[in-house]
Amino acid sequence: MRIAAILVAAGCLLGSGFVRPALAAQSAPPAAAQTAADPEVTEERPVPVLVSGEPILWISTGIGPYSAQLRADRIQARLRDIIGDRTIRDATVTVREVDGASELRVGPKLVLVVAPQDAAKLNVPRVTLAEQYARVVEEAIRVDRLRHAPATLLRSAGYGLVATLIFAALVWLILRFTRALHRRLAARISRRSEAFRALQVELLGDARVGGTLRAVISVLRALLLLAAFNLYLTYVLGLFPWTRAVSLRLGDYVFTPVRALALAMAAYLPKLLFVVVIGVAVHIAIRLVGIFFRQIQTGRVVFASFPAEWADPTNKIVRVLIIALGLVVAFPYLPASDSPAFAGVSVFMGVLVSLASSSALSNMMAGLVLTYTGAFRHGDRVKVGEAFGDIIETSLLVTRIRTIKNEDITIPNSLVLGTTVTNYTREATTRGLILHTTITIGYDAPWRKIHQLLVEAALATPDILHEPRPFVWQTSLNDFYVSYEINAYTASPAAMLDTYAALHASIQDAFFAAGVEIMSPHYTSVRDGNTAAIPEAFRGPGYQAPAFRIDSAGPGRVTSEVR
Repeated sequence: MRIAAILVAAGCLLGSGFVRPALAAQSAPPAAAQTAADPEVTEERPVPVLVSGEPILWISTGIGPYSAQLRADRIQARLRDIIGDRTIRDATVTVREVDGASELRVGPKLVLVVAPQDAAKLNVPRVTLAEQYARVVEEAIRVDRLRHAPATLLRSAGYGLVATLIFAALVWLILRFTRALHRRLAARISRRSEAFRALQVELLGDARVGGTLRAVISVLRALLLLAAFNLYLTYVLGLFPWTRAVSLRLGDYVFTPVRALALAMAAYLPKLLFVVVIGVAVHIAIRLVGIFFRQIQTGRVVFASFPAEWADPTNKIVRVLIIALGLVVAFPYLPASDSPAFAGVSVFMGVLVSLASSSALSNMMAGLVLTYTGAFRHGDRVKVGEAFGDIIETSLLVTRIRTIKNEDITIPNSLVLGTTVTNYTREATTRGLILHTTITIGYDAPWRKIHQLLVEAALATPDILHEPRPFVWQTSLNDFYVSYEINAYTASPAAMLDTYAALHASIQDAFFAAGVEIMSPHYTSVRDGNTAAIPEAFRGPGYQAPAFRIDSAGPGRVTSEVR
């Protein structure tokens, strides 16, 4: 009935060119339909005249004290009375001209009155409009009476029974399908889990994967059953005239949002195309910039004032700037970008980010400063505050150091920038890193010999460079001993602790072989015959501990000796 009524009314009115004002009045909100004479007066919205829940006519204006809504309600009541009155066998609608208006009647009963205001509203002749309304009302009465016929009701009951059987079969198929889908996916995931376990890799536990899988399939099953039940209920309720209005509302509940979404997507397609073009342009720009900076990083493109280690962080910064520029350009074309809600959410998120990221921003700025001042690079042996080790990661937020004990230390860049950074690697490959250690020897040992022994010990140490040659500094002349500092060059800062250990061992070997004690005489007592503090292998054959002698304090005294 709805299709016939719409086709008859729309076809006739469109053919005459008279339906456009009515459609405009239907779609426009009341606030937009103000008259020029009195801006306080607004036009009424068109009100539908419903038969079994379907609109057959639209009343767009009131007459005197009767509003459009009141007129539509009275017309609906008259139509229900006429349809239910079985004494009226002929549903033909006649048009009578009375006092400048057109009355539509079914037999002796009045259906509606087409007033000059209705014709003026639609900008069509009143007689023509009355004839169109008469055909639509007559068709609606006949179709609705046909729905109440016993044969039609019996046939609808049969259709409902068939639909119920089909719905039951569909529910059975959905349940069977979801169970089979669950079994197949579970078997496939189980096989992959066994493969991961064979490789000693387990990303997720079987129980967690199985629970997630069951939840997803349960949601899918519920959606399918809900869609099937909605279709079944809409169809069955639409078979009977008493529930047809409910069926139409159920259909509208489902299809109105879908229709609105489809129309919104169709209207958004031009903007979506623009956003896609911006995304492609941003992607191409990021790829080109990445290729350019990779050429700098590999040394194929060289700039005198732009070191190769700056290429990767600069590439990341430029990539972020390109993405930000793309978002700024594409923002006006995003869905609902001009809505107050979108603007409010954007401001709220901006405030949250600004309040929560103050420390993060300071770390990012410190990371940029550290990057472009060249304090260290990835793999450098450094000392940052109390942390000593190798740089394993540098980012905009933190710096990670791995110590010689395999401890990973994460330091915020703001702390790194505010403390002293010692880099042992920067000049090691060009000028060499100077390793130095200090020993103290008494004044009784010739300093030239001490210099010679220290240089020979350094040259005998692995990873110590012979050129430049090691050198010795006498750093202090103390009360009882002299401080000697040996300085030696190495090109392997990563092995500096091992080199120090080997250097100390070489110094001991060289001094023991030369018979020189590594001892600082802080005491003034006389040696009492103790053995020299040199390993036995270096004392030589026939070594004897010296005697303990006492000289007389005055003339004529005899020297005594105790052995």
